[in-house]
Formats: sequence, structure tokens, C-alpha cells
Amino acid sequence: MTVSVGVDYAAGSWRVCCVDQGKLIEFHEFSTVNDLLAWIHGSCPLYPEPTMVLSLDVTAPFSALPALTSEQVDRLLQRYRPLPAFTEVSAVLQILRSISVRSYCAPSVEYLPTVPLHRRLLRPGLGTANEVCAVVALLRHLREQEASWPEMSFLYVNAGVGGVCALVIQDGQIVNGIGTLQGTSLPLAYRYLAMLETAQGEQDDARHEALQKALHEAFWEGLTQELAGLLATHHIEDMVVLGQESARLIERLADSYQIYLFPQASSEHEGYEAALGAALLAEGLELGGSAADVVNHLQIRQAEQVALISRP
Repeated sequence: MTVSVGVDYAAGSWRVCCVDQGKLIEFHEFSTVNDLLAWIHGSCPLYPEPTMVLSLDVTAPFSALPALTSEQVDRLLQRYRPLPAFTEVSAVLQILRSISVRSYCAPSVEYLPTVPLHRRLLRPGLGTANEVCAVVALLRHLREQEASWPEMSFLYVNAGVGGVCALVIQDGQIVNGIGTLQGTSLPLAYRYLAMLETAQGEQDDARHEALQKALHEAFWEGLTQELAGLLATHHIEDMVVLGQESARLIERLADSYQIYLFPQASSEHEGYEAALGAALLAEGLELGGSAADVVNHLQIRQAEQVALISRP
């Protein structure tokens, strides 16, 4: 059995998916890094030299993990350095490097050659490696449904509790994105309302409720404007959504846009989109089939640091 493994880390949770010839054969969620490491030590030796992809909620180029220097590892994990997660992610990365010479780090959006360089200047982040991996899973599903690349033009929206990510897919490639989309005016609204709270001290229940309502409306109005801007700029009409807040997003926007839910094999797989995509990415890097088709079309292998620097 040839097994490909995807490991996804986000919001303090580790998720793992294993696929064989494109079929999901195992999936797990671990709340601690020790539980994950125990699974890796116990399960991975059962498979001969598995291909493994690590997906992180950071900005990162595509990298072969065994080839990384200590300096490159530190740079890759820079976002986690002030946090307890730094030690945990470092340990997992080192273990994956030691277990398989075919272990990789998935790239974030701005490193993809399909994204014009000028768009990286517009925002501090266009989308993490987790979002790229989720798109791999989505596109692979569409290819299995015999969809052609020209048919794959839509807005991918991950509506999570902590923010919303939106990626523009055109002809089956990622061409634009917003990493953490909270509405243009929302950060300013937060600061303004926080200053009000501080200056005025304790507020009565009515005042507090009014402030919360204002924050809520600022978020959704700003979000609607941002999404409308992306859809209009790229002449896209369809939207594929996932995430804990997807039902609320659909309720707000369904009258204006054609919205589809991210395809799931079952409710048990919700939340595993990035891990599954990382496993399929691993399979596509080493084997043929529809996963390789997606990996090649997204130009994952070319999403390296040197490619970003040298891109015209």
C-alpha cells in the first residue's frame, strides 16, 4: 500500500489525513502535539516511506523538508516564535524530516506563480498554506466529477470564527486572494469602539448591546464590500464556501450570488479540508492520477522562495 499523509496545523489543533490512490483511509484530530507524535511514531513505520506534506497557517514557500537548513526552518516558523506553538511545530517538522525523505511544506498563496507579483503588494497576506491545500482538495473533487479547467472559475471563501479568507480561482488556478478578510472598515471600527469603552468605563446593558451590534454590522458590511470587489474585478458569479460561519455567510449573500457548499463526503470530514488537501498534494507530488493533475496545474512545485524573488 502506498500511503500519502497530510498534516494540518491551525488554531492549536492538529489534523491528519491519509490517502491511498486518492481514497481517504484514515483521518484523526489531535489536541496535543504529544498525541500527534505518538500517532506518527506508531503508524508511519507501517507504511514504506510515505510521502508527507505539512500544511501550516503561515506564509511559506513550497519546500522539501529534509533540504531545509536550520536558518530556513527558523524563518519558516517565525510567526510561531513568540508562542508556545513554536516548540510544538518545530518538533513535528523535525520528525517529518526524519521519517521520510519525501516530506514537504505546502506553499501559501503569494508564492504561487499563477498569482501576479503586483497583487502581493496590495495586502500583507493572500492566503495561508492551509487554504491552498483546501483548494487542492476542492479542485481534485471537481476533476473527479469531470469538470474542465475553464469551468473552474469561482470565489473560494473560508468563513471561520476568527476571520474570513477569500481566494479567486480562475480556470482552475489561484490568481488572487485575501488572507484574513475582516472588512475594510472593521479594524478602525474596533479601535474606535475600544476607545469608547475605555474612555467611558462601565457601560449599561443597552450601551454594550449597541456596541456589539455596531461591530457585527461593521464586519458584515465590510466583508460584503470586499467580496463584491473581488467578484466584480474578476468577473466571477459563483462562490464556494466552507467554515463555521458559512451558514451565516450564505444567509447574508445568497440573494445576490450563486453560492455552493464545499463538497464533503460526510459530516465527519468537516474541518479536514486542509489535511485532506495536503495528503492529496503529497500523492500528486509523487504519483500520477487526478491529484498530480491538480498539483501540476496549480504549479505547486514552482512556488518556491527563489521563484518569488526572480518572478518578473
